[in-house]
Amino acid sequence: MKDRVFEACLSVIEKESWKAFSFAKASQHSGIPLYVFHSHFSSPSQVITYLFEKIDKEVLKNRDFSVENLSPKDALFEIIMARFDAAEPFKPILRSFWQDWILMPEEIPSLACHGFSSMAWMLEAANLNRRGPIGFVRIQGLTAFYLLALQTWISDDSLDMGKTMVFLDKGLSTLEKAATFLRFSSSD
Repeated sequence: MKDRVFEACLSVIEKESWKAFSFAKASQHSGIPLYVFHSHFSSPSQVITYLFEKIDKEVLKNRDFSVENLSPKDALFEIIMARFDAAEPFKPILRSFWQDWILMPEEIPSLACHGFSSMAWMLEAANLNRRGPIGFVRIQGLTAFYLLALQTWISDDSLDMGKTMVFLDKGLSTLEKAATFLRFSSSD
């Protein structure tokens, strides 16, 4: 039932916008009673968090490449591109969310917590340590970089995602240089 409720929420966001979304509208459009929405999502940010969790699971489940033979930069490139591939069906929803979320400061704490958790899992998928002080810095850096990459991806409507790939390559090269300067090795 949670996925049905989730789909009803996405439908309203896609048709009307993130800013215009409400559980009452999703209930009205879907015919699902409002109390059912309440039993699955306590706030609108949980709808987007659930979407991000689905993307995380898709990336981790379908990681069909071995990162052992890749540099940290190349491993992160592959993982972030896999995230964008998994998010592609939801691009209109994410575009609407991206345009409106900053206007809703009450949603930021829960979204930030999930964002950090999500990037920690992406570091794990790249076989990069996400624990301790170095892991903390990695998570912060990757989260900030991912938000910039997400903005680029949202505006990149090309089939080959060329603009996004160029941004990722340059940005990850910069992060790699910073990690070298700070003497972070991939095993730290």
